[in-house]
Amino acid sequence: FNFSLADEMTKPILAVIAAAVLYTASASVAGTRRNTSSYPPVAMKLKYIDSPLTDIQWIGGKHNVFVLSEKGVLYRSTDGGTTWTNQQKYLPRGGGIKGAKIKSMHISSNHNTVFFIGHEDNNWVTTDGGDSYIKTQSVDLIDVRLHPTRNDWFLASGNSNGCSSRDSTSVGGSGSKSDDDLGDKFCFRKLYVTKNAGKSFTEIRNYVVQYDWAPEEDGNEDLVYATMHSVQEGNQKFGFWDQFVDFVATTDYFSTSKVIVEYGNRFIFGEHNYVFVAAVNPHHETSVNLMITRDTGIEKTFTKAKLPVEVLEHSYTILDTSEGSVFLHVNHNIQSGGASTGNVYISDASGLSYSLSLPFNHRDKGGKCDFEKVEGLEGIYLANFVDVDEKEKEESTSEQPETGIGEKKKARKNRQVKRDKAKIKTVITFDKGGIWSYLDAPKFDARGKRTNCKGGGDSGCHLHLHGITDAFGPFYSLQSATGIIMATGSLGNHLHDRLGEINTYLSRDAGLTWKEVAKGSHIYEYGDHGGLIVMAFDEGPTDHILYTWDEGRTWNPLKIAEFKFEIENVIIEPSATSLHFVVYGYKSDNDGVLISVDFSSLHQKECKGIDAADTDESDYEFWSPSDGRMNGQCLMGHKVKYTRRKQDAQCYNPEEIERMEEVEHCVCTEEDFECDYGFARKVQGGPCERVKTPENDDPSAPPSDCSGFYTVTKGYRRVAGDTCRGGSAKWDPIQIPCPFPVTRGAGKLVLGILFLVVVSLGVITAANKYDLIGYIQHHMNGPKYKKVATMDDEYVFDDDEDDMNQSAELVSEFKDLAQNHNIKRAKKKSKKKKVLDEDEDDYDDELDGPNQPNQGMDLEVSVPTLSGPDS
Repeated sequence: FNFSLADEMTKPILAVIAAAVLYTASASVAGTRRNTSSYPPVAMKLKYIDSPLTDIQWIGGKHNVFVLSEKGVLYRSTDGGTTWTNQQKYLPRGGGIKGAKIKSMHISSNHNTVFFIGHEDNNWVTTDGGDSYIKTQSVDLIDVRLHPTRNDWFLASGNSNGCSSRDSTSVGGSGSKSDDDLGDKFCFRKLYVTKNAGKSFTEIRNYVVQYDWAPEEDGNEDLVYATMHSVQEGNQKFGFWDQFVDFVATTDYFSTSKVIVEYGNRFIFGEHNYVFVAAVNPHHETSVNLMITRDTGIEKTFTKAKLPVEVLEHSYTILDTSEGSVFLHVNHNIQSGGASTGNVYISDASGLSYSLSLPFNHRDKGGKCDFEKVEGLEGIYLANFVDVDEKEKEESTSEQPETGIGEKKKARKNRQVKRDKAKIKTVITFDKGGIWSYLDAPKFDARGKRTNCKGGGDSGCHLHLHGITDAFGPFYSLQSATGIIMATGSLGNHLHDRLGEINTYLSRDAGLTWKEVAKGSHIYEYGDHGGLIVMAFDEGPTDHILYTWDEGRTWNPLKIAEFKFEIENVIIEPSATSLHFVVYGYKSDNDGVLISVDFSSLHQKECKGIDAADTDESDYEFWSPSDGRMNGQCLMGHKVKYTRRKQDAQCYNPEEIERMEEVEHCVCTEEDFECDYGFARKVQGGPCERVKTPENDDPSAPPSDCSGFYTVTKGYRRVAGDTCRGGSAKWDPIQIPCPFPVTRGAGKLVLGILFLVVVSLGVITAANKYDLIGYIQHHMNGPKYKKVATMDDEYVFDDDEDDMNQSAELVSEFKDLAQNHNIKRAKKKSKKKKVLDEDEDDYDDELDGPNQPNQGMDLEVSVPTLSGPDS
């Protein structure tokens, strides 16, 4: 035979072999359909790029997309990722530029302006989403902040010339701000402003640590916040807490400025007008205080956060502020298992007073924490904690993370994950951290075999999932896909990281029950409001993906390439409502691969009957989240009925669908209350009991400025955002009269009154312990005791689910990784959650301190004992 004939004859044989391989792979997926010939073809298109992808961003909608490669080449698509055009030839060149290479891209809030930082002093801007580009004034920049409303106003920073020849982490010499060659002699950070899209930059301040435009709510478009050195001499210190750094504000670009928080080193903006500042103790530079305000405008009043433990030189992580209160992760270092753990605290509605929610929350050395909100639902969170025994705690390290300046995290998969010696376990809460429970294991695996994994407390068998600190797909949810969660993990007493034991799981009831949908680790993405789910094997090269139209009941294999390649991610436009996905990865020769996969042709029928959910004629159903306990569907003080597509409905959701929600308030129970400051309960539940607090604070003591009556807690406070009505008297605080001031000549009468006050406080303390409040309220008359007004009288229900979910550790410097929010490898899709480390180029929401010896406080918290949902 000649070559061409042999090639033609072998094609059928190769096709049979390929089909057999695909069948074998599909056999490890739950409910896989073998025959998909009845479906119309899926539209696919392949694009090679010069190197693996490092960033992908949608601009101004669902169609305009930018991609940046590892080699700094920019690509653009105007049809949602189907076709791509190399943009290098469109970038204006000047000053002898040989090649326009880009290091990072920064997106404006209006999604039409993008700032591209290039190598050396070359930068570009587009204000029309890529239709045209402007080359900015030549300034060597390392970071930029785009204005929230003005698309041509930027703040930018760069290093002085002295940084190129010095170790920027050291301090040496002295100098004067008036020296002409100050920038050449010393290393410091310079701040610039432009109001003409970078055509000209004005240098406005030196020795800057962190900076940003004020949020739009502050009402002044010229308002800028920054942390900067008050002593502007010598080399700037990077990577250390510093008592000569203040948090300042200016409305005239530092012609004048105002110190807002003295010694404030790092700051973060949160939802609901929160501003967090980490301030150094001037008498102890390794000790920091967390200062908080919700004031708007330049006249802000900050208050120190009231934590139940002392915090010294370690870090904070702002985990979530989306529901009004604050979930705060504090790294207590060796007392909480070393740098791999910290404790999670929950605030009251003011964001100022904190109580312990979950001890030993798992974190990595860069400060990212395994703690995620289930998007679109109230009060439901998933987290990992470390079961650390005493021996392991003694052996764990107390060193702080060391991250090189300018280091950039790649999207490339990294399987060399160093696992803690301690055991990592996954828990879930349905009441905003009041009670944490283990996940029930699925009864059957993806092949239909019984798992024989049954609960039984700490030593039992449960489902444990990977979080964002791992290289495997973490727990992942979206607001548009109500109740759906996907994750990778394993069954057993704790989480495993061996490839043969990692499988892929799905929950369609917000984490109450789980199904193993595939053997092995996969990466996943939602489309069509969760009606279409796509996943890809990511433990090695593959040529196909899997998709489901019925929320994981059955899966269909789809071959997307004629070659095998490493799939790094499956991604969709930010709203996740379309049917158009982009799969990207790289080949063995290091070429980047982009594949457009459009499912629009599969189902032509649009779902109907959203106004008649739960009827036979409707494609929709009502669903209410539940914790599986006695309270059933009463979560956060109310029952919520969500409208979603039926699992077996053969249709697609309109992209602009409006989901119906019905709310019914419930009678208050203990689950509607968390422990107040100075009190704690066991993780699996139980009464709130008095615990030791810093300086032996007495929660029942009157305030120094007491006037009239003051509040005495019973150890409980209503969970922020909880809307229960009635039946709360058992947990609501009471008010007692303030002590009379002691005056000269009061004599025995005053002593007698003081004696009565002391006796009253003693009775209250006894009441907290022996539940005598009812007796006291029944027998005491007059104005000495009266019930505090509660939310039962009036309440406005706010179902705002916009998730800030910021993982924030205050560190030396930051690089805004918000532009990488679509890169989900190693952190999957952490949405708006940002990661901060000690990278001097990082502007992020993690507040971390320098590398210092351990100064942590003893924390009297035992490893939690948790209960299952059915307990």
